[in-house]
Amino acid sequence: MIWNNGLTGRNEIRVLLLVSVMLSAMILPSIPIHPKLPQIRVEELLLFSIFGLNFILFALRGFRFGEHEKAQLAGQKKVLKIIFWLFGLMTTSYFISNFYGVYILGAGSYGMRDVMELVTYFKYFLILTLVISIDMGQAEFAYMKNAFLAGLTFLILFGWGQHLNILNMNYWLSPYFNQVHWEHLIVGNPARILGTFDNPNYFAVFTVMTLAFLTAWYFFKDHKGKFPVLLFILIGLVIKLEYLTISRTNLFGIALLFTISCIWAFLYHNRNKKVIIKIVALFALTIFLTLTASSDFINRVQEGTDFSTSTSVLGHLAQWETAIGTIWESPILGWGTQKEAMTTRVDNEYALFARRYGLIGMSIYLAFFFVPLSLAIRRVRATVRIYGKAIPFDLPVLLNATYILLLPSILFYLFWAGIFYNLQLMTLFSIIIGLVYNTAKQPAMLREPDIKAVGK
Repeated sequence: MIWNNGLTGRNEIRVLLLVSVMLSAMILPSIPIHPKLPQIRVEELLLFSIFGLNFILFALRGFRFGEHEKAQLAGQKKVLKIIFWLFGLMTTSYFISNFYGVYILGAGSYGMRDVMELVTYFKYFLILTLVISIDMGQAEFAYMKNAFLAGLTFLILFGWGQHLNILNMNYWLSPYFNQVHWEHLIVGNPARILGTFDNPNYFAVFTVMTLAFLTAWYFFKDHKGKFPVLLFILIGLVIKLEYLTISRTNLFGIALLFTISCIWAFLYHNRNKKVIIKIVALFALTIFLTLTASSDFINRVQEGTDFSTSTSVLGHLAQWETAIGTIWESPILGWGTQKEAMTTRVDNEYALFARRYGLIGMSIYLAFFFVPLSLAIRRVRATVRIYGKAIPFDLPVLLNATYILLLPSILFYLFWAGIFYNLQLMTLFSIIIGLVYNTAKQPAMLREPDIKAVGK
């Protein structure tokens, strides 16, 4: 809604803004402002500045929509209602839990860091509504795809540059990135690349997100009967990038992603010979990359699989035990944010959210992930019901299939860390969720598959 009142009202402006937000989240580091405040990001400046300008222009028009804007809003009504309900419930839970924790339980105080949580909510709201507001056609998505591939190419080159420390770049770039985690590249044993992200694990989550798109396109897009060689090579490059981060959690995330996608493709394509070749090729690729990985990678993976001695696992369990005890003392409404009084280091986003907002808030948090999943599943099932199995997916269904493939890996990652409170990762994930919502608009995003073309 808020993006339907712009400088020109043209779809191209919104696409350009979305691409700028996406590339900023991919390749630009955060900007520190104050030790007690979250670091600010360029895409946040863009989003909030354009929103403010749009709001002023809307006010100057007497808070009235034109006929074109009304028609757009009519198509977005279904998904906007869902978004408003979700964020309305999250905000309500935020205020109730903070009031309960600070004034009823008297457990801590309320400060500026707690206010920033609302700003975080609003940022994700702006991203979702921005994606929904775009009339996404083939040209618009192609522009987004090409921009993403350009950013991905930069990250692949940048990641290898970090790994090889080309021109001693890890030393002269270090002042611009997270100092603690950048040491992984300089004094780390083993050294772990982190791309432009705050730490290696976050960069690894980005590779899983990317692989979800590439895998969906690999198995379910129409390749005109040919093996998608370039796509296969790109998948290999992204897998290798994850290996260079040496993130064990996201290594399992990739395994989960590939397992689900291979089983789905095998069944959907009716055990077709071509899809079996793709599955075997993907399996062989991952085996080859694993066997040729560094000894540091192998050793760290082996250390993580021994739960009795793994410092990472034991450290997580100790933090979870503390968090569960706090949750048990106020299970329904939680304790509020209280970031000055309670540590934010839990390394389990389910536990962190439950501690802050209780079981009620936790239910809303899960709805944020599962509501778009239900929309995606319904879209894929409806397409299969209409056109049958073994046909290539069109773009809207591919986007929904991507989310279905990705979410299990994200949900697993939330046990060990989290993405909701990482402004960089959640920006990208919000765009993915927004694309799912965009396909649920009326009229539907793009077009359904041509029945005659499918028959061929």
